[in-house]
Amino acid sequence: MFYGQATLCREPQSQRAALRTAGHELEAVAVEDLPDGAAPFAHDLLILPMQTDEIMLGRKRAWLEGIWAGGAAILANDIVVQPYLHFLRPFEPMPLPGVPEFQVRRQTPHPAFDGLPFERFHLRGGMAGVYGVGHNPPPEGAVVVNTIGHGAYAIDWYLRGPNGALFFCHGGNDLSAFHSGAEDEPNLTHALLGWMLERAA
Repeated sequence: MFYGQATLCREPQSQRAALRTAGHELEAVAVEDLPDGAAPFAHDLLILPMQTDEIMLGRKRAWLEGIWAGGAAILANDIVVQPYLHFLRPFEPMPLPGVPEFQVRRQTPHPAFDGLPFERFHLRGGMAGVYGVGHNPPPEGAVVVNTIGHGAYAIDWYLRGPNGALFFCHGGNDLSAFHSGAEDEPNLTHALLGWMLERAA
């Protein structure tokens, strides 16, 4: 996990590079080292990479709910199996998808996703569904940014909360693995972190 101007949890070195080149200070923190109860959040953004220990996040729920109520920004990747915030619901896979169902589609304009090659996001190294194979169902009031499948599964969404809080959810592999290399322009990771840190509309 990371904090700083952004905070991350442990994640592959290649994807961490995309975050470290975004122009923000980062502090890597193990999930088990997060506070167990109410404690201030001294950073601007919390990043939860894929495969973050959700059992441990559940043990830190009092702290997570507290920083959410206090206005924290949180970027969460991966599927939610055990919800760790009150508005999250467990992941729902697409039923019997074919390859075309994995295609990413824009639903709501968002500056971090402008100009990206969505037609390639769902295929990589001979595998389909790399971007996502379902969704973490968005809560009431969330803005759906991108969908997959004919059922318009909300693969990317964000929710605004109290005191300027912002939660961006991607229900798949780390967003930093997509169009976020050193030579990529536009750069998804850089743009998304910038948008979240600015709490842009």
